[in-house]
Amino acid sequence: MTPHKLACPKCRRTVPEVFWQGVDIVRCPACEGEFEQLRFPALAAARRVERAGATAAGEANCYFHAENRAEVACDGCGRYVCAVCRVPMSGKNYCPSCLETRADRRKLPENHRVLYDRIALVLAFLPLIMWPLTLISAPVALGVCFYAWKKPGSLVPGWRRTRLVIAGLVALIQVGVWLFVFGSMLFR
Repeated sequence: MTPHKLACPKCRRTVPEVFWQGVDIVRCPACEGEFEQLRFPALAAARRVERAGATAAGEANCYFHAENRAEVACDGCGRYVCAVCRVPMSGKNYCPSCLETRADRRKLPENHRVLYDRIALVLAFLPLIMWPLTLISAPVALGVCFYAWKKPGSLVPGWRRTRLVIAGLVALIQVGVWLFVFGSMLFR
């Protein structure tokens, strides 16, 4: 366990533990300055470390530590793991290998997102190659823009809303052109 240290904020010297145990206002023995300490009880509490038991004859052992007794099977890959290797997560137990490789992506929380901004951009720009398709794709692109406005974007920060605005503007122009074409045909 790491020894606890407390440094004086004025002189930066380490204050011996006898001066700050059990008090809120600490007086530095070096500079005679006083400062308030905010206690964090979890820091001083002894940390409970689970120890894996040794295997006995006829017992299953850990996949990663052959000398340790297996406690649970990994919910991702089914390997037996000891108390040291067990990683509890969302009520299930995983081994470090599954967490590292994300082999069980479907069961881990949020491993992918739909990138609506890119879908809207594709719907707005790709049909320009075959322009009659814009009659259908432009309203769909506008709908995707409105639907995706409050949806979470990519896990990597980027220009999500800017892409949605660009796709929406292009789709709106396409819809306007189609309304102009149909309007001029009707009111001749």
